[in-house]
Amino acid sequence: MSDVIDSWGRISVNGRLVPAAEATVSPLDRGLLYGDGIFETIRVYAGKPFMLDAHLNRMANGCSMISLPMPDHEQIRRWVREALEANSLSDAYLRITVTRGPTGGVWYDFDQACPTVVILCKPYAQPDYGNGLILRLSTFRSDEQSPLTRIKHTGLLWKIMARREARQAGVNDAIMLNTKSHVAEATSANAFWIRDGVLYTPSLDCGILAGVTRGIVLEIAREQGIEVVEGHFAFEELLAAEEAFLTSSTWELAPIRSIDDMTFAEAPGEVTRQLAKLYKECVMSDE
Repeated sequence: MSDVIDSWGRISVNGRLVPAAEATVSPLDRGLLYGDGIFETIRVYAGKPFMLDAHLNRMANGCSMISLPMPDHEQIRRWVREALEANSLSDAYLRITVTRGPTGGVWYDFDQACPTVVILCKPYAQPDYGNGLILRLSTFRSDEQSPLTRIKHTGLLWKIMARREARQAGVNDAIMLNTKSHVAEATSANAFWIRDGVLYTPSLDCGILAGVTRGIVLEIAREQGIEVVEGHFAFEELLAAEEAFLTSSTWELAPIRSIDDMTFAEAPGEVTRQLAKLYKECVMSDE
């Protein structure tokens, strides 16, 4: 266990850099007690956090939704730079977490806040997806009526359980439906599929997170003249696709090989390969 903790190097807690094994937050921190916080996960390429402003803006929107004061963006940028430099990182995984902090109040009192900001980072290499991800349909549902499904908050137990369920079944991840049985997302990624040259993805009102990578892929596709349809789709429509992939900041574009008993003809498919190449070019142009 100590080796796993040490792999995180030095962690920034409210701007103070300490070895991971020594990093602490108050036992009264509401992030610990109630999952009262917002976080972002970001890919770092050549020492630069990709789309950092977009992630901070999404974090600010999430904080606003739960009435949590958002720390100054420039301060967070400075702490991010310091954490990356302290750990001598180039290509890395970066996580920024903001909680309401140790207010000492009762669980339902969120009028007070003394935010805690934790910044974690460690080396990260792009996974080898081989012939594509193996997925299953989750028994857990996304609640499209809850505004919390649209923000990246720290209360993720339902998604953790869905991923655990998938791993116990011997697959990589799970596709989740919402309460209306429409396709929503994977446990930590947005879902896309292609049929007859059209790119499909669930709309935001399906109870999904507005992924930063999702937004870039949609923009790239439209620039390439690919027809894009965002909407409400039955699970069977995903299964009828010719190719499919997941998107996230860490995974980039991850091709899907199969879902339950259905195997896609090709993984990655032609459109997936095209979009993945253009996404990588977008990353490189930002370095």
